[in-house]
Amino acid sequence: MIKIFQLVTSVNLGGAENIAFSLSENCSKANPNDFEFIVVELYHTKSKYAFEKKQELFSKKIRVITLFKGPKRLGLLFAPFKLGYHIVKEKPKAVHSHTDLPDFVLSMFLKLNFFFKLKIIRTIHNTELWTEYPKVAKFVESSFTNDTVIGVSEAALVAYQELRKKNNLTVSEYTSVIYNGCSCPSKKETPFLINKQKINIAFCGRFETQKGIDILLERILEINNLFEDQFVFHLIGNGTYREEAQKLTVTTTNVFLYDAVSNISDKLYVFDFIIMPSRFEGLVLMSIEASFARVPVIAAFAPGLDETLPVNWQLQFHLENKEELFILLKKIVNKEFELEELKEEAYSYVSKKFSLNTMIDSYSRLYDLSFENKSLKLDLKK
Repeated sequence: MIKIFQLVTSVNLGGAENIAFSLSENCSKANPNDFEFIVVELYHTKSKYAFEKKQELFSKKIRVITLFKGPKRLGLLFAPFKLGYHIVKEKPKAVHSHTDLPDFVLSMFLKLNFFFKLKIIRTIHNTELWTEYPKVAKFVESSFTNDTVIGVSEAALVAYQELRKKNNLTVSEYTSVIYNGCSCPSKKETPFLINKQKINIAFCGRFETQKGIDILLERILEINNLFEDQFVFHLIGNGTYREEAQKLTVTTTNVFLYDAVSNISDKLYVFDFIIMPSRFEGLVLMSIEASFARVPVIAAFAPGLDETLPVNWQLQFHLENKEELFILLKKIVNKEFELEELKEEAYSYVSKKFSLNTMIDSYSRLYDLSFENKSLKLDLKK
């Protein structure tokens, strides 16, 4: 039995976390006698979503370990020692790290325990890495030598390569792209206040600048002035801009705010559109899930996000050009788009490119090769 740690920032709503959960659940299911996965979170998140997700993982015999339950910044100091404790106790064959803070904690552990033999796998989920902390980036990356590096998109892998070169570090010999995979969602009961007389648009994700939620909150007020009584906006998630979103629900009648929702892909079908005003992404899962649910995505042109949509997708706009967004919305109001054709185009695209089975098979083979000391220089997408 191969025991693997999935190292994430926290059990929370996020593309990187969802991939870690999906790998833990599906690789175990596909190879019940081969793998045991343990989700290791850096810090504890007190939310309904986190509680429900941990219960769901527990029901699937996937344990969750929390490294620190205090303040987040203090946790970054203690987490490397707690990670070391659990590695000694559990004896995993590998640690699979997802995103920057888990990479930081793992790098600290490796610097403190340079003699420790451990297989390192990292998935790069973003196209912009450590932009605000370049010195931290060099410190973190210097801990990793020829680890197995997977980009969730071509753009994400290029970002990793450029970061290494910028810091005069050798790029790993063992790199590949494995696209995030999704399964076709079902239709489950939802908590959303849908107005069937209007056009319902949802934003789902972290309320952070990367996701463009700040721009969306500004645009909604202008949209309401331009298109009175046409749209209802559903904001689902949490983060830095939560308070601003809450204020908007007080001053407007067509904006609804919800906490992060478990298994959101099974509930997207009730919306007319998903809006994604992202500044950058690795390979955003929400766009893929929406297309599988046959809900058209209104998307900003952004690295990583672009790869999830068909070429020349008609519902894209430049984030800094608000007029482009308004023109798209006017066309939607005037029913100028052939929506059924758009839905079919997006569904066909993601069905071919983002198969859950392909992702699970690719990672399963990667884990197997990792422990058989065979070459990882292979095309994992085949």
